[in-house]
Amino acid sequence: MKSACYPLALLLIISMSLSAEELPANVSPTQPLKAGNTVDTTSLLDMSVTVTDQPPLQVELPPVDARVLNTLPQQAETSVAPQTLQVKPGINELMPIAVGHLNRLVTPFDNPVVTTTSQATTSTKGKIVYVATADETPVTLYITPGDNQDIALSLTLIPKRIPAREIHLSLDQETYKRLTQWQRQTKDSSDKPPNQEQDYITTLKQLFRDLGLQKTPAGFSLRDPSQTEQIQCHQDRVRIRTGQLLEGPELLIFVGVAYNTGVIPIEFDERACDSTQDEVLAVAAWPKVVLGPGESTELYVAVRRKDESAITVRPSLLNGRMP
Repeated sequence: MKSACYPLALLLIISMSLSAEELPANVSPTQPLKAGNTVDTTSLLDMSVTVTDQPPLQVELPPVDARVLNTLPQQAETSVAPQTLQVKPGINELMPIAVGHLNRLVTPFDNPVVTTTSQATTSTKGKIVYVATADETPVTLYITPGDNQDIALSLTLIPKRIPAREIHLSLDQETYKRLTQWQRQTKDSSDKPPNQEQDYITTLKQLFRDLGLQKTPAGFSLRDPSQTEQIQCHQDRVRIRTGQLLEGPELLIFVGVAYNTGVIPIEFDERACDSTQDEVLAVAAWPKVVLGPGESTELYVAVRRKDESAITVRPSLLNGRMP
């Protein structure tokens, strides 16, 4: 009897050990067993070790709804867009600028001029006015289009600890029309050719200076005058002898000597001289103007050269038929 029960008891212990290994991981090993069940201590320790050695569970987080993300505080902006401000002459405008940074004012003027008594640094490049200040003292300035003081923009800049600013200044319609008209007139006057009369005076002074220094001016050739190419001066006790002629592309310069044939000093009158040519441009005496008895001085007379190709011959009606 005792020999027959031993295999049965051993089979029961093995069956209970297998059942313990099949328990799920979330079952507590301290759960009380029902009465009548006996478990070997060694089998319980083996079960505990088996549960502990299992790898940790992989937890997968659920997706977050986009509406939840939108409720989170947004990140601060990293850029500042330019600002457009309409200004009108006679009205002071207040605007913030960055302290310790270079600020940029885009004006509607081609050549803006800045007037201020502030310690801030200002500079202009084209239509742009750059302003920089090192402290928070307000900066008051006037901006005008060139020398025109009728259109002046009055600005008070308030320095703040903000990023550098770019501000575009625009005008109201009435002021913009006035500005456009004034700038058009200024451009038209600047496009006009320079004063030709003033250019001639400057050129003649330089030519006469070269002659006084015994130089032949650039672009001129020196030759002897003909009998019909003579200087004539209508002044008493003054005798003129023409000795040289310089030919240029547009000018002829006669060089002669003026003598005082009287017995008393005289002042040579340059306005009394002309030449056999039609148009006298300038007359100069060098190195003296006041001549004592028997003294002489060189005389320079510049005339405009005739364009022979522009002269045509007109037939006389006396020698031909009437049309």
